[in-house]
Amino acid sequence: MQKPVLKKSKYTIFIVLFFLGFWQVSFSAYMLAKAYFSQYLIQQAWQQTLIDNKQYKPWTWADTYPIAEMEIPRINKKSYILQGSSGRNLAFSATHISQSGMPEDNKSMIIAGHRDSHFSYLKHVIQGDEIIVKTTSHSYHYIISKIAIIDSTKQKLNIHNQKELILVTCYPFAAINSGGKLRYVISAKYLKSSN
Repeated sequence: MQKPVLKKSKYTIFIVLFFLGFWQVSFSAYMLAKAYFSQYLIQQAWQQTLIDNKQYKPWTWADTYPIAEMEIPRINKKSYILQGSSGRNLAFSATHISQSGMPEDNKSMIIAGHRDSHFSYLKHVIQGDEIIVKTTSHSYHYIISKIAIIDSTKQKLNIHNQKELILVTCYPFAAINSGGKLRYVISAKYLKSSN
């Protein structure tokens, strides 16, 4: 009498574990697909912004909009920058820290992104690389002057009264767990602007 009950409980455990695993893999695939396909919608919104200089949401329920495009020519990488660095916005693209400045301001511009998606390519940049930030009116050229790893519990990012660009992401890039205290910080000095 015990054997059929044992078989049934093993079968039930197998089914439960199978569906839990399937749910986890499906959810991960959904998040990756959402981040990937959102880039097309963000790009379309940015292209529309370039035409008439108005703010366009990439999708109707978005609480953000693209404000710039960033390019690192040496490694042939580009990112669209969304306004506001909420967790939801970070899931879709690199984001502008609202308290920081814009390229035309005499104030640090800070851009944040996830190390395992939109800013994963930062591990390939080196000191001396050029970064170009394109707004609706100008292109701003920067050169990477410093790359540092900081402990976010002991050191904060400072906003200076000078034209500079700061890129920040979590570190290390290959970490399995998210949200550690280390940050990979790239500082770039302003060079020039062009139309």
